[in-house]
Amino acid sequence: MRHSLAIALLLSAAFSARAAAQGTLSTQGFGYPPGQLSTRATSLGGGLAETDPLSPVNPAAISDWVASGLYVQYSPEYRSVETSGGSDHTMTVRFPVMMGAVTAGDRVVIGLSTSTLLDRTWETTRVGYTHAGADSAQFFEDFTSSGAINDIRLGVAFAISPSLWVGAGGHVFSGDDRLKIQRVSADTTFTPFLQQSRLSYSGTGLSGGVTWRPSRALMLGASGRVGGNIETFRNDTSISKATVPSRWGVGVSFTGVSGLLVAARADWVGWSSMGDLGRPGLGVTDAWDMGAGVELNGPLFFGLTLPLRAGYRHRTLPFTVSGAEIVENSFSFGAGIPISGGRSRIDLGVERANRGSINGISEKAWVLSAGFMVRP
Repeated sequence: MRHSLAIALLLSAAFSARAAAQGTLSTQGFGYPPGQLSTRATSLGGGLAETDPLSPVNPAAISDWVASGLYVQYSPEYRSVETSGGSDHTMTVRFPVMMGAVTAGDRVVIGLSTSTLLDRTWETTRVGYTHAGADSAQFFEDFTSSGAINDIRLGVAFAISPSLWVGAGGHVFSGDDRLKIQRVSADTTFTPFLQQSRLSYSGTGLSGGVTWRPSRALMLGASGRVGGNIETFRNDTSISKATVPSRWGVGVSFTGVSGLLVAARADWVGWSSMGDLGRPGLGVTDAWDMGAGVELNGPLFFGLTLPLRAGYRHRTLPFTVSGAEIVENSFSFGAGIPISGGRSRIDLGVERANRGSINGISEKAWVLSAGFMVRP
């Protein structure tokens, strides 16, 4: 009986779309999508994503690596959730983007990246009572989830002409979600309870894109991804199948004013194709992601210009709460620090996200970001 109860609770924690079960708005369903954006693109509200070589979105954009190199990003999130019963503050550590690229002559660039598609790291606690005859004992029950679905992409960009590049990418989606339920009590007659389980994911996809510079001041980018099958396993046993969500996006950047870059982007993801991966009735919705930002030449840093950035982003998250969509609005700021004579760069950014209020639950977050791009 106890084993059956534990499995039911684990499945509820894995597939529930209720905010009360998870204590947040953003980590419903299979998790929160960080966006697969570099620190620079995030600081520009995501507006640069389609033409940014460090964001694993458009495979044609890796053409702008210019020289071989590596990129690593660290982005902790400090989340605050307010309810009628109080507030909760948590910190989630993420390494949302890691990438490397190799140039092969002047016409081909090959890039390998891993990025977070959906992050499902959360923890919540509830207080309850167990009864034995006329006696009762208070217990504390912790629900913990730790894991993510990651997107591993091998991309190739090829020059049709100096101003026109096309790209293609092959994707493997993998990851796991470690779930734990622990019940303890100060009453020594209470038997502690611990149940752990592991969900893992496996899927595939293909992407393609183009970047075109019709003039020195204007750059256009467009890309899409078609999803293959994705499967969920619990302790190596297949439990559900669905389709990796397709994605389509367009973006533009303008540099016609000296010392100024303006970028904007619109992106659509068909998250609803993942519906069969969870329990029946899982609240999942397709989502738009739109943003824009500016980058200005700032002060000199050891003789090199230090760019300053700001952006705004508006999007919907893929998993609903009681049938209601979760809307995220965020403002972002950042700067770039050139190093090694400008061959490498450290990007720093901060994002303030407001995820609205539903059923008396409101959520806000600060997301810090540091990206390290190194070219030998």
